[in-house]
Amino acid sequence: MPKGVDKVKVNVKERVEDENCDLSLSELTEIPVREIASFKRVVFLDLSSNRLATLGHNFTTLTRLIKLDLSKNQIRFLPEDFGQLEHLRHLDLYDNCLEHLPLSFGRLRCLRYLDLKGNPLTPAWQKIVGCCSTLKDCQQAAKNTVNICANYKSEFIERERLAAQMRQASSSQLAGSGDGDASSTSNQSTKANGGEASKKTGKANKKSKSKKSGAPTENELTIKPVNAGPIKSTTNQKNNQKKKSTSSSKRRGWLKTLSGVAFSSLMTFLLLFMINVLIIYMIMFKNPDIADKLVEYIPHQYRDWILTKTEIFRLRVTDWISEFRTPPEEH
Repeated sequence: MPKGVDKVKVNVKERVEDENCDLSLSELTEIPVREIASFKRVVFLDLSSNRLATLGHNFTTLTRLIKLDLSKNQIRFLPEDFGQLEHLRHLDLYDNCLEHLPLSFGRLRCLRYLDLKGNPLTPAWQKIVGCCSTLKDCQQAAKNTVNICANYKSEFIERERLAAQMRQASSSQLAGSGDGDASSTSNQSTKANGGEASKKTGKANKKSKSKKSGAPTENELTIKPVNAGPIKSTTNQKNNQKKKSTSSSKRRGWLKTLSGVAFSSLMTFLLLFMINVLIIYMIMFKNPDIADKLVEYIPHQYRDWILTKTEIFRLRVTDWISEFRTPPEEH
């Protein structure tokens, strides 16, 4: 990349595949939010290994994101309204320059993974987040951070922010006194940026496909006709006719009871299905704590796939309802 060029233009359309948008290793200094927002199906965004220092003022308009990778950048702070990304489940902030997190993290109730390794966090935030060395640590970090930001008072966060600003100001004063003039500081900053850019490594996205197969089984009931014996006399014929009439009446009654049982079982199934849907809705959207406990019983290899597909389905249904309610003039 030639010197003096700060903004890099990337063709976002070429980087979009299905629900993924991969903009990693693109030397970006600014996020093309408008271009990304034009693809409504994008819910996975990869911005790793770039030169981002901030996310911009309109990044939080990408409210559809479920997975966001911002690792290996130079981000020093997140926007205060970052909590608008309420559907976010996976957030990777590895190897950045963050010292604290915004208070709006308390609104990220769906967040299940948070990686903050390699960030110069303040001691208080480091204690809350933890080491984030394993998958379980990152899951616990997400849970702790959301709970702390949602329950603690704003004075705690403000105190940490002011302390971080004071430390930054003192460090800048010490650096200025050691260098002597502004030209040397600018040279050192450019060298530091070049050194950080040279340490960036690529990241390959892995995709997994799952197949569903099902074979419904049906139980068929066959009725064998009753064979009549030989007719010997008129009395035998009358008896046979009576037997046939009684057997036919029994058969009709049996068919009526069978149809009644089938209808009652169908209605019971529909009732149970509606009750299950209502229970799932109440648990997933009204009581997320109960949903988290239920999710822990799902096998780990299927958990992320089931949660992701459920969220995508809910977003698509929401889009369909919004388009159905929108007047034709607005379309």
